[in-house]
Amino acid sequence: ILYGGAGSGKSYYVAQETILNMLQNKEYSYLALRKTSKSIRNSVFKLLCDIIDTNDLDKLFTINKTEMTIKCVNGASLITAGLDNVEKLKSIAGINRMWIEEASEISEKDFNQLDLRLRGKNNLSYQMTLTFNPISELHWLKKIFFDIGMDNSFILKTTYLDIS
Repeated sequence: ILYGGAGSGKSYYVAQETILNMLQNKEYSYLALRKTSKSIRNSVFKLLCDIIDTNDLDKLFTINKTEMTIKCVNGASLITAGLDNVEKLKSIAGINRMWIEEASEISEKDFNQLDLRLRGKNNLSYQMTLTFNPISELHWLKKIFFDIGMDNSFILKTTYLDIS
């Protein structure tokens, strides 16, 4: 869990880590999500493409802007999806990393359905990363991760002061 105010570097960090992981190991298979498909195109997908471009990594990645997918020359892959219809995600298999951007926008039911996607045999461990801005005291994320706590979770709060 990475949460904090706007401009605190949460999304940028996760995007950089994603690209680095994909370069280092062909077995990484990412699913990057937001509540809607339209919102992911102008945020997560654009950020990932910008990082690839800024770091002159274009020759190492194939970017399909129509499908909003990224494939590394070594075979690592990333697909993006909106949760407009979470039922469509049931056919997605082989994912070992999931990034939910603006996780506070999704429902607990959506989260539980996504958690089911991280199952099966895999040489890498499974990991789900949630990024979001501070939330209401009544939000389900607070209840599950902060009040009750979830095993094997790590929480990091960032602010704009953490950007150097």
